[in-house]
Amino acid sequence: MKPFAYFLCALAILLVVLSPRLILSYYEKLPEEPYFEGVLHMWHISGWHTGGSSAAAFLENRIRQFEANNPHVFIELASLTPEKASAALKQDEKPDLVSFPYGQEPALAFEPLPRQSFVVPADTQYAWPYMCGGYCIIVNNDLLSENGISAPQSWGIRPDALLEAAQYGVVFGAEKGYSALPALALHAYPKAEGLNISTWGEPEPPDAALGLSPAAYTDGLNIFCRGEAAVLIASHRQLFEVSERYMQGESPAFTAYVIGGYTDMAQMIAVAEQEDELRRSACESFAAYLLTPSSQIKLEALGVLPTVRNVDIYAENAVMRALYEQLCESGTFASPDKRQQLDALAMEMYGGSALAMHKLRSLLD
Repeated sequence: MKPFAYFLCALAILLVVLSPRLILSYYEKLPEEPYFEGVLHMWHISGWHTGGSSAAAFLENRIRQFEANNPHVFIELASLTPEKASAALKQDEKPDLVSFPYGQEPALAFEPLPRQSFVVPADTQYAWPYMCGGYCIIVNNDLLSENGISAPQSWGIRPDALLEAAQYGVVFGAEKGYSALPALALHAYPKAEGLNISTWGEPEPPDAALGLSPAAYTDGLNIFCRGEAAVLIASHRQLFEVSERYMQGESPAFTAYVIGGYTDMAQMIAVAEQEDELRRSACESFAAYLLTPSSQIKLEALGVLPTVRNVDIYAENAVMRALYEQLCESGTFASPDKRQQLDALAMEMYGGSALAMHKLRSLLD
């Protein structure tokens, strides 16, 4: 029995020696992958206004949430004009992330970003659009009612109804440096109500853009709010301002309609060229975070539109919801290098030139 007793003693001693290591190995975590730890510097360069809270406030809120999800990363945001951004670059200041209006990127080298499917396409390999604006038609209910015309109740206004309202004045408005003029070349509207018994289907309505004869191509917002025009063709921002003025008794009652999926306003996010792979990865993670549904739905507070599809947004705002749906269905984006040409053709179109309208449409295809 002694040999067996010695064996049990030896086994007990071995277990006492090994047990701490066995316990520790059981609870030992797998080594974490390396991650970036530090501060990222982000510039926000503004170029067009939202229709609510500011884009900078949106970014600040997204940064706070991103930092909560990534406790080792901190992002410092600086809001700059294009001029101040250029001056900062001359002083050898360099951001890690840049938010800028499409076509106004600072003179930086950027990291290439993988292509994604957006509502608003961008012909760049180094930036993603993360919010955009749009254009609408606003009609003066009071002026139309005085002339025996009722404003249609729908997401869009058909050409015949638009032409009827246009008899009492058409004006345009937009953000500085942008233009609503080309939008009506891509006029989208609901089908005619009622049963169509024609074997040829619904007859093609006239192109309203050829018969508008605008009273003013600029300063349309003030003219409309003074009650001097029945139709204002303008951006989401002017829709917001008309609403604000109406609440203050400084604008007539109105109805707003979607024009279609045309826009020339988009805000981009880009990652500056990085030598540190971990820093680059952290920057790309934040850029991608701006495009998640949880971030994109927050754009409703700004009165602007998501750039990705299938965002459940604007449930209580039929016009903005329809504008987003039109962008998803047939979004058309005008690049900065085409804007002067598009405006010139649009003015010819409103003068009655069908050829100019066809050229304009071909440029927007």
